[in-house]
Amino acid sequence: MTVRVQFLGSGNAFSDGGRANAAIHVTAPGVSLLLDCGGSALPAIKKHVDCESIDAIAVTHLHGDHFGGIAYFAIEQHFGGRKRELVVGGPPSLEARLRAAEQALYPDFFGPIALAYPFRTVVLGERPTRLGGADVTALPVRHVRLAEPHGLRVAVGGKLIAYSGDARWSEHLVPVARSADLFICEASYWSGEDPAHISYEQLMAHREELGAKRIVLTHLGATTLEHLDEVALEYAVDGTLIDV
Repeated sequence: MTVRVQFLGSGNAFSDGGRANAAIHVTAPGVSLLLDCGGSALPAIKKHVDCESIDAIAVTHLHGDHFGGIAYFAIEQHFGGRKRELVVGGPPSLEARLRAAEQALYPDFFGPIALAYPFRTVVLGERPTRLGGADVTALPVRHVRLAEPHGLRVAVGGKLIAYSGDARWSEHLVPVARSADLFICEASYWSGEDPAHISYEQLMAHREELGAKRIVLTHLGATTLEHLDEVALEYAVDGTLIDV
């Protein structure tokens, strides 16, 4: 089975290079799963995908450039006529943070008005959760503790897609990436160490430890974009589509 992965949004929190916030669409027969839905992702999603075709969203952590677009997505689907359930999976505080975001953005809608379709959240963890037709596992990574970060492993039709979310280099990235047919990894910086993000040079130094068959970079920051002609790995731009 061929699994299609489309990077609808490939940018960092600051949209360096004019890129949209994180949103990665994984599809296969019976599978339509969005990995992250950042605050600026909805226009990028609608440029490439019928929103109603997305069955579920898996969130890597609770920073706005990774989950901040869900309220916009939810309200768009209400007025767009959606009737099918939408399921959103992520860290333990996901539901509370979504409710807070909804009340900050549209208190006159969320609460007073019932969504036109079923909406529910689930907590992802080390045991696989069926989400959007795929089996999704969440493993801890090191980023910003209050964002409750984890990396994702998405099993679809005998293929394994792994995604770092946001993470600094640590040994925790190894079980996220291990044996993946595709490892989607952030590269916020070109070089150096950062307490929250991995750099391209760090990733290359640990590449063999990860054990992934293929690596594609995303979440590229300004310093990484300045060195694109030196990047030895594949990297995504908004709209990049690959088959696994």
